[in-house]
Amino acid sequence: MFVSLIAMVVALQAEGGPLESLTVLSAGGLYRAEIARAAGQERVPDALARWRLSVFTEPPLEHGEPLWSVTYPHRTTPRVHLLSDDGRSFVTVERDYGEARGLVTVWRSGERLAELSATELGLDRGRAKRHADGAWLSDSVPPRMEWGETSLGPQPYLTLVTIEGERRYVELARGAVHAALGEVSEPWAEPPASRDGKPGLQVALTDRCTLPRSIHWGETLEVSVRGHHATPNWMFVGFELTRDAEDSATLVLTPVSAPPPLGTVQATVLQEFSSVARVRGLMPGSYSLRIERFVRPDERFEFEVLPARPYVELTRKGGFAGIEQSLRVYPHGVVVDDWKNPPRDPARTYRMLSIGEAERVVDAARAIRSGNRPRSTTGADFLRCRITVWDDQGTRAIEFDDVTALPAEAQLLTLLVR
Repeated sequence: MFVSLIAMVVALQAEGGPLESLTVLSAGGLYRAEIARAAGQERVPDALARWRLSVFTEPPLEHGEPLWSVTYPHRTTPRVHLLSDDGRSFVTVERDYGEARGLVTVWRSGERLAELSATELGLDRGRAKRHADGAWLSDSVPPRMEWGETSLGPQPYLTLVTIEGERRYVELARGAVHAALGEVSEPWAEPPASRDGKPGLQVALTDRCTLPRSIHWGETLEVSVRGHHATPNWMFVGFELTRDAEDSATLVLTPVSAPPPLGTVQATVLQEFSSVARVRGLMPGSYSLRIERFVRPDERFEFEVLPARPYVELTRKGGFAGIEQSLRVYPHGVVVDDWKNPPRDPARTYRMLSIGEAERVVDAARAIRSGNRPRSTTGADFLRCRITVWDDQGTRAIEFDDVTALPAEAQLLTLLVR
């Protein structure tokens, strides 16, 4: 699920001496961070001068203004500086351990997002202080950026390895610290019900169930059920959701009913119920769903949770080489390039589009219209392509052979296939 190390360009501030301006490039070379004295501070002593951190596109935009800028506490203490590949996040990592100050500071889009202490990083402070030189980071594995798939799409993480070999991952979108890269969650159903908390509840009888064949990570799986209560006058109250004891990829959904209030008039007919279970927190993967007390007890409903919804998805298959490739493009310009055949270096999985390229992708995507053109009969070494777009115009998909691509389709192929 989580792929590729991206070697970031790292700038290390030298210890001691006068403060100097500093430049840091992102790994893909599309963004540049500059730490420089604020306007009018050229003659102010180092100890009193104000400094600014500014992030620019590379090459700069026509007007020359930064994408974002913020006041920056420049120091002569030894630090590692990193700029994320999407240009949104700038990170300072202190090389010397300290109890009373932040060891990692994250700036994001013009704001100081987080300043993380040893406690917030979950460091063993006693062991860290035993090193006489004050070092707390590994000498052999420097701080670096990694891409990780999340429910919001691919996001950059800061990876730290301590002198004791412990790993910490800082989520740059929120400043949260994790012991492992990425998100992990257990699914749950709404509205919830629990027979453990209220033993008087009973399982309703279900005779119909419908659900989509796939959703994207971060979306809600809506399961429509219809049935009746086993006893007259009972009322539907909610759902339980568990994993099958023998197969963790099989979810068990249980509609639950409650008895009528005491003293109410009791009818002698069974009431029907119809409801929608909203299942949240599903991680990507293939699943089966079983309904407790379903009219066909052995029936399973299959569905898939795909990666977070992209802006554009392009797949290519075929040719003499048997190419099989899937590319996902996200609104902030990240391309996830997943080659299934032939296999490719995982380090090339993630890349950023330049601002100009991203704008051309949007223009081309807006021109895409749904359809399915027949296969070409003039040759054999063609690739069957499928482009799907999710935007404010709705969802659109087109299938075609690469040799019959229309201008908008050809432009997307040119921009994305590398």
